Amino acid sequence: MIRRVFYASAGNADIIASHKAWVNGDDNPTEVSITFSGQIQTFCQDIGADALLVSTHPDGRVLHDGKFRLQHIGKRVRSGLAFHLEELRYAWQLLCIAKSFKADVAIIDSGVTHFFMLALFPLFGIPVVPILHNCLWPAGYRPRSLVQRITQALDAISWRRGPFVVIAVSPEAERQVGELTGRVHRPVVQIRAQFHRAYFAAIPSIDPTTAPFRVMFIGRVLEAKGVLDIVQMARRIEDRAPGLVRWTICGRGDDLERLQGAIDELELGAVVAAPGWVSLENLQDIYARSHASIIPTRSGFAEGLAMTAAEAILAGRPIISNPIVPALELLMPAAMPARSNDWESHAEAVYALATDRALYARLQVACAALSEQFYDRSHGLPEVLKRVLHSSSFP
Repeated sequence: MIRRVFYASAGNADIIASHKAWVNGDDNPTEVSITFSGQIQTFCQDIGADALLVSTHPDGRVLHDGKFRLQHIGKRVRSGLAFHLEELRYAWQLLCIAKSFKADVAIIDSGVTHFFMLALFPLFGIPVVPILHNCLWPAGYRPRSLVQRITQALDAISWRRGPFVVIAVSPEAERQVGELTGRVHRPVVQIRAQFHRAYFAAIPSIDPTTAPFRVMFIGRVLEAKGVLDIVQMARRIEDRAPGLVRWTICGRGDDLERLQGAIDELELGAVVAAPGWVSLENLQDIYARSHASIIPTRSGFAEGLAMTAAEAILAGRPIISNPIVPALELLMPAAMPARSNDWESHAEAVYALATDRALYARLQVACAALSEQFYDRSHGLPEVLKRVLHSSSFP
């Protein structure tokens, strides 16, 4: 019987703010999806367990709230060998916290630390359940450097022996565990990101004949996410068919200044808008004005699913993407596929969608059926955890 759950969240998530929203029956006001920390709390509430949730958020806050304790424990920024030593130190720190809490299970997000370090938890009597929010490498681009090969070899040992079960957010993430381990590994179970139907129901459908054709991007403004490629696409299409396509790039990130500089350099101020971060209410308006969403992630980023691809489909907007984005496999009936690391291929896909309105209408219609997997709570994290952790094989 599980009485105490330890959860480590990655990505500097503000799990304390998310908890306060969850307690009030709300979602994190900066997230379209139902947060994974909120889903963990729902799972713990459903089974009556105490929970200790930890995040790498650097502000060091701690919150005690009934059966829930939430703690922000940042990692030191390091590089080279010092980076790996910091990962080991952080993994040991989490293990000590989980042991002190007397956790019956440790649920740990990808990105918290090196996967092979999670093998420490079962050695101290704590079954571990990793959640692969990201793939082990960018799809189709397995790393080959010496350090990466050593890390993969150590990870493979961990995947074969360490976890009680592995949870993956996409088929590609599951396949990579098999590829890394020679298909000798603990069970892998897939989940789907979860959303509220009401948010997307408020976004009206768009007439395929409306001009200009509008394409949006939402996400981190990073070169690895393909945002600088979007500017090249915009210039190519504008030269070929002036006024045909307009673009909106929403989000913040390290390359926002470079993006804005590229827009100015290519004289695309009237073609590409880059408003930066937008509220969830404004995002609904942008979806309402857009025909499609583009997810042009490059091989420098290991997507797990690409939540924004799912969000676009829920909004009834077809996507343009490439095989580096695992969501493409799940959403192909409503997608225009392009070649990886090839902005010209993406531009051609956008142009085809913008000029063939019958094609666009077919993809648009396909969105509705594809959406249901992201509303089906039986595929969400709480229900999957209940099934796997209440099984007869759980320690």
